[in-house]
Amino acid sequence: MGYKPQPFYTGYFAAVMATGIVSTMLFLYHSQWLSDTLMAVAVLMYLALWYSYGIRTIKAPRAMWDDLSNPATAFGFFTIVAASNVLAVRFVFADWVGLSMVLGGIGLAAWAVLFYTIMTVMITGPAIKLSSVNGGWLIAIVAEQSIATYLAAMIDIMPGHVALLFLLAATFWAMGLMFYVIFIGLIMNRLLFQSVSFDDLQPPYWINMGATAITVLASSRLLSIHVHAQILLTLRPFLEGVTLMLWAWGSWWIPLLIILGLWKYWRGHEAVAYHPSQWSIVFPLGMYSTATTTMSRIYGFSPLHWVGAGFVWVALVAWILVAGLGIRQAVTREKWLHQGRMREPD
Repeated sequence: MGYKPQPFYTGYFAAVMATGIVSTMLFLYHSQWLSDTLMAVAVLMYLALWYSYGIRTIKAPRAMWDDLSNPATAFGFFTIVAASNVLAVRFVFADWVGLSMVLGGIGLAAWAVLFYTIMTVMITGPAIKLSSVNGGWLIAIVAEQSIATYLAAMIDIMPGHVALLFLLAATFWAMGLMFYVIFIGLIMNRLLFQSVSFDDLQPPYWINMGATAITVLASSRLLSIHVHAQILLTLRPFLEGVTLMLWAWGSWWIPLLIILGLWKYWRGHEAVAYHPSQWSIVFPLGMYSTATTTMSRIYGFSPLHWVGAGFVWVALVAWILVAGLGIRQAVTREKWLHQGRMREPD
């Protein structure tokens, strides 16, 4: 029998993003053993997912291309970029510089291939329906900001190249900011001016907040860097203002997303079951904690530190819940398959 491609979720690397950022968050709050454990889990996930994506690409290239050229699913592939850079930053903290540079290189190369391929296909292909627009589009912004965050983190490793790394990081930060403004406008248009069903409100809409959080993290790290080039110094007031504005905008999203989630599951009577897209809830929560904590250190505003500290536990509990749902589904499926084999001789 030939290989029959199964339905495929393109954003599965969000599991690595979520696990990696929770690991980083715990590292910042000095929970070393738990942080290291989650880092190891993230690495295993990362390797397993590359194998899975590679097998599908080799055995079902047409199906993979269909996913890549579909505006509703294409942006999920940017989780590859963000996952690579989230792990790369965590490796910087662990002083694994060589592995960090490898992952950073993978993330940058994947971004270049995916970004220009997807944009070219979308521009030259059929007109895109507004119904194809969803929160998952913002993963492209998360990818760009993850590169900015990684480049800013590398300044601690390569202080002799501070001006160049700052310029590159600021460039990716600015690109991500511009695309966020464009994409969030399309998403708000979709939410406010078209009917929204229970099925439309999928977990990737949490990236509406997550994209602002990682942008805040990237700009906060840039603000912590001291450079002497005049053209770079002029960016600081702009960075400070935009950082606070985006943090406020991201904070505004959190209650609304919770309300919409309650509406979906309570009024829609949907069962709570595992889906890989649920990692797109965990990642924004972990990123919000990390970004808020980093921002509080830059501004010296202690109330923000307590907000960040509180979301440490929110993100960790969310990670445990999603992981638990995934393990339960895997065990149930394995049990069902085992029972099916046991009945086959009958």
